[in-house]
Amino acid sequence: MRRFALLALIAFVAGALPAKALAATPEPPRISSGAAILIDATSGEVLYSRSAYVRRSPASTTKLLTALVAVREGRLSRVYEVSKESAAVPGSSAHLRAGDRYTLRELLEGMLMRSGNDAAHAVATSVAPDMPEFARRMNRTAIAIGARQTHFVNPHGLTAAHHYTSAKDLSRIAQVALRQAEIRRIVASQELTLTPEGGDGHPIRNTNQLLGSYVGADGAKTGTTNAAGKCLVASARRENVHLIAVVLKGGDRYGDASRLLDWGFLRDGGPLVVEEGRVLGRLPDGRPLILARRLAGTVLDGQPLRLRVRRRPGQLADGGLAGVAVLLRGAQAVAVAPLVTPRRPAAWWLGSVRRLLPGAVDPGSIHSL
Repeated sequence: MRRFALLALIAFVAGALPAKALAATPEPPRISSGAAILIDATSGEVLYSRSAYVRRSPASTTKLLTALVAVREGRLSRVYEVSKESAAVPGSSAHLRAGDRYTLRELLEGMLMRSGNDAAHAVATSVAPDMPEFARRMNRTAIAIGARQTHFVNPHGLTAAHHYTSAKDLSRIAQVALRQAEIRRIVASQELTLTPEGGDGHPIRNTNQLLGSYVGADGAKTGTTNAAGKCLVASARRENVHLIAVVLKGGDRYGDASRLLDWGFLRDGGPLVVEEGRVLGRLPDGRPLILARRLAGTVLDGQPLRLRVRRRPGQLADGGLAGVAVLLRGAQAVAVAPLVTPRRPAAWWLGSVRRLLPGAVDPGSIHSL
């Protein structure tokens, strides 16, 4: 007996997604970076990978996770005083002076645009009581979002023992960080003025040279140290396609990222997303099959995606696993998510009765089942 019984097969065809002629997969570009990855930022699907799961020193691309923790846990409008310790951090600088007062939003601008290590230290000590605690929060956040090859010990990315990540993890960190409107705004800005409370402002320019030179570029972060080499996390959008490229230990980071993005936009016909909570079928007794987790894939080279739904045989308890939904590209499973039955049967039961006996049931008269 088959473990699952086929319930439905839904094909997403022309009209539902941007049309592209079915074509042979173009050859991936030649790049010089030691590690790289290209993902569709909406679906999360990996389009290109080269040593993407190898531990690497990330340099200032670390600051994307610093920003994510700060935006989630801090108050952007609150004013903080720059400490002597923050102002003295070596390396790239946003030119903060001890005693100057900035909002957390402004400190994030100095950190993400100018890549200021002083600003990164100030952000961390504004959000957490000390540096070790902020690092713990960074690592907890990394694990929570699925970046499990990441371990950071500082907020700026200066080379340190036990401070590492991978190209794959950085793509995930960028994917989640760019869901925050404030981070998107900052990393897409080419120039801003940083003004301390009661003082004179000074202009800061974004270190990301793709902004203004690559069509669709909208962030995200550069990084350079002797150990890490030249690194870049690059985000770009064209029409309904959003791509993220990560290149680490590269000699030509902007060229490598541009070539990966060009190749991705040539192939990517857009994401297909089925949101969590969508009803994808019904059991014989009328109970719905509900998608328990977001399902997403990418239309590549004009090849459509299909959604196949299968359910478990036998009696199924309320709120339990009822089957799986599989997103297919040809014979390849792109994504899989569980299907569940409702925890409380009231909604589907009432709906069934109303369909059978219209007007016979007053929803207000039913208090519990």
